[in-house]
Amino acid sequence: MKILALETSGRLGTVGLLEANDGQVVFSVERTTPAEERTARSLLPTVHELLKEQNWRPSDIKLVAVTAGPGSFTGLRIGVVAAKTFAYAVGAQVVGVHTLAALAAPLLPNASRVWTILDAQRQELFAACFAAGAAIEKQLEPPTDIITIDAWLQQLRSGEVVTGPLLEKLQSQLPAGVVAASESQWNPSAVAVGRLGLLKVANGGAISPLELVPDYFRKSAAEEKADAANAVQ
Repeated sequence: MKILALETSGRLGTVGLLEANDGQVVFSVERTTPAEERTARSLLPTVHELLKEQNWRPSDIKLVAVTAGPGSFTGLRIGVVAAKTFAYAVGAQVVGVHTLAALAAPLLPNASRVWTILDAQRQELFAACFAAGAAIEKQLEPPTDIITIDAWLQQLRSGEVVTGPLLEKLQSQLPAGVVAASESQWNPSAVAVGRLGLLKVANGGAISPLELVPDYFRKSAAEEKADAANAVQ
């Protein structure tokens, strides 16, 4: 099975191509979208460049995996729309992958308990905790909290591992004994998304392109403002 994987939850996107035999990934390659261009403009051209380099036709792709949330509202929309469009055009299956699970996957099952975090804005985080030593296929849809940075820091315990792009700002605030993952593992990768997509398909998680929607895990600031205004009326 040939797989296209898209990861667009942050400022830059990544595109991955994977090939699996008997449920095992035997080949993978990944490319980051150009930093000087908006992901909306560069994502699909990056996909087609990578396909051309590998001499794969779009119709060779049988599964499209994409991060469906949490993450940037705009980034998630871009990735999901691109995944739906591509999958519908070539007749592929599609699957949405939890962003925080994609972050955790490279650190499991050999690490201690793992926390993955993303910026939820307003001094809050999206946070998920993954059990020590447990395989990622058992934790594909982790409970996801929206929590203040201070409250999250207070939950951390010595020996736990933390990863996520916000470590660029928060690493120095981690309590003693809490381990920051290596910087190369702070951002979710398209290849990790593809691997988790393959696991979800094996568990019956593939859906049609028309069913795929982003999961933002919270309302936008504009929606929350409107809700507050309606509550006052």
